[in-house]
Amino acid sequence: MRRREILVLLAVGLDLAGFGMVFPDIQTRAESYLHGRDSPGLWIGALLATSFIVQLLASPRWGRVSDRLGRGPIFVICQLLSGAGLLIYGLAANYPILVLSRVVSGLGSANVAVAQAWASDQVEGKAGRLGRMAAAISTGLVAGPAAGGFLAHYGGNLLVGCVGASLSLTGAALGYLGMRGAPPPSRSQAAEPPRKRRILDLSLLKRFPGVEPLLVIAVIGSFSLATLEGTFGRLIKRILGFGEREFGIVFAYESLLGALVGGVLLASLAHRFRERSLLRTAFLLQGIGLALNPVAGPLQPYVPGMAVLLFASTLYAVGAGVANPTLAAAVSRLVPESVQGELFGLLQVARNFGFVVGPILGGLLFDWEPAAPYLFAGIVSVMTAFFIPKARGAQEG
Repeated sequence: MRRREILVLLAVGLDLAGFGMVFPDIQTRAESYLHGRDSPGLWIGALLATSFIVQLLASPRWGRVSDRLGRGPIFVICQLLSGAGLLIYGLAANYPILVLSRVVSGLGSANVAVAQAWASDQVEGKAGRLGRMAAAISTGLVAGPAAGGFLAHYGGNLLVGCVGASLSLTGAALGYLGMRGAPPPSRSQAAEPPRKRRILDLSLLKRFPGVEPLLVIAVIGSFSLATLEGTFGRLIKRILGFGEREFGIVFAYESLLGALVGGVLLASLAHRFRERSLLRTAFLLQGIGLALNPVAGPLQPYVPGMAVLLFASTLYAVGAGVANPTLAAAVSRLVPESVQGELFGLLQVARNFGFVVGPILGGLLFDWEPAAPYLFAGIVSVMTAFFIPKARGAQEG
C-alpha cells in the first residue's frame, strides 16, 4: 500500500505542477491576444475562471462514476484530459484557443477528487494519507508557477504546454500503476437509488447535513489561497520592488514547509489534538499570515522585506498544511464508502468556488488598496476559526 500511495502522490503532484505552470504566462499572453479590446481585465478574469467553473460541474459527476467503476480508470482519464488541455495551451495562437485549453483542463481536474477518494477508501490511517495527499497537491500548485515562469521566459507557451502535458501523461502512467487492481468501493455497499440528473447534484448534502458547514469552510480556505496567489506578484512589486525571482523563492519555501507539515507532522498532530482544535488553530494561523504580507513594505526600513514575507508565509503554510487534510478527513467520516468519490467531488466544487471568487474579488480590492485583499481574507479566516462546527462522526473539541 505504501508503494502504491507514493505512485499516486507523485501522479497528483506532477499533474498539478503542470496545471500551475500556465499561471505566470497566461495573463500577459491573453492580453496580447485581445489586441486592445475594451476591459481586458474582464476577459482575462473570465479566462482564468473558466477551468474552475467547468470543474464545478464536472467533478461531482466524475466522483460518482468512480464510485461505480473504480478510482483507477477515472483517474487516468482525467489525467489524459488534463494533459490534452496543457498541450492545447502550448499550441494556442489566439484567445478562443486559450479558452478551449482551460475548458479541457477543467474537465480533467477531477483527478484530485478521485485521488482523495482513493486515499480515504481505507479507514485506517486516513488522516495521515489525506495529509500526504494535501502535501502533494500544495507542492504541485506552488512549484508549478515557479517552474512555469522560467519555462515561459525561455520557450513561451509552447514549452510550458509541452512540459506540462508531459508531466500529466507521466502522472497518468503512475496513477494507473498505483491504483491498479483496486475494486470499486460501491461493490461492497448497497446499490444507491437512482437520482434525477442535475447540472450540479447537491442531494448528498440533504442526506448528510453535517457536510454542508464543512464545505463552507473549504470555500473560505480556497478563497484565501486564491487571494494570495492572484495578487501576490503585484503586491511584492508594488511595495518592495520584487519580481519573479523573489516570487519563486517565497512560494518554493511555502511549498516545502506545507509539504513537511501535511506529509510528516500532521499524522502525529492528529493523534494528539482533536480535529476541531486543529482546524481552529490552522485558520487563525492562515488569517494572521495573510494579513502580515502587506506589512513588509512599511517595515522595510527596520526589517528586510523578504524576512517579513517568509515569516508571514511560515504562518500561512503551517495553517494550510494542517487545515486542508484535517478538513478532508473530517468530512470523509460523515458519509459511507459508497459515496466517497461524490463527496470529494463536491469538496472540490466548494474549493473551486473559492478559486473563482478569490482572484476576481482580490483583484478588485487590490486596485482600490493593495493591502485590502490580504486584510479582508485574513479577517475572514480568523472569524472562521471561531465558527468551526462540531462535525458528527469526527472528534469534537
